[in-house]
Formats: sequence, C-alpha cells, structure tokens
Amino acid sequence: MSGSTLSDQFQNAISAEVEARRARGLKAAFSEVARLFGLTERRVRACWHHEIRRVSADEFEAVRTRRRALLVQRHEQLEREMAVLAATLDAEGLTQ
Repeated sequence: MSGSTLSDQFQNAISAEVEARRARGLKAAFSEVARLFGLTERRVRACWHHEIRRVSADEFEAVRTRRRALLVQRHEQLEREMAVLAATLDAEGLTQ
C-alpha cells in the first residue's frame, strides 16, 4: 500500500470519528478523538484538514484497531436499540 493511500485512510478514519462527534463542537470533537486514539489534538486537526503527509505503520495500525473496536461497539449498541424498538412494537401490537 502506498504512503499516500495509507495517510488518506488514516485521515479518513480520524475525520469520520470527528464527524460523528461534531454536534458537540469541533474543538470538543478534536479533543475527544485525540483521547480515543492517543493522538494530539493538533494531529487530529491536521487529519480533519487532510494535511498529514506521513503516517507510521504502527500509528496506522493502532488507529485501525481502535476504529474497528469503536465500530463494533456502535454496531452492538444499535443492535440493542433495534431489539428494544422491535420489542416495543410487538408489545404495542404495532408490527406489520
């Protein structure tokens, strides 16, 4: 994988996490994402603006692993919410 592809994937992963938290404000989102991935806020902000030129393989892998864990966590939460909604619909006789 080329360096530019690696840095693009890295920046896109970080940017997606910032976007998911953007409702609280960009500054708060940068701070939270930095904590989640063990990065500096400056590095997160640079990813957001697609200004990163180099990403080490270790940094990429750490972010990739953490991002996967976050996505699995979100998926499980959504599954639980869907189960509650389905149960509520069934209990209220609103299923089709």
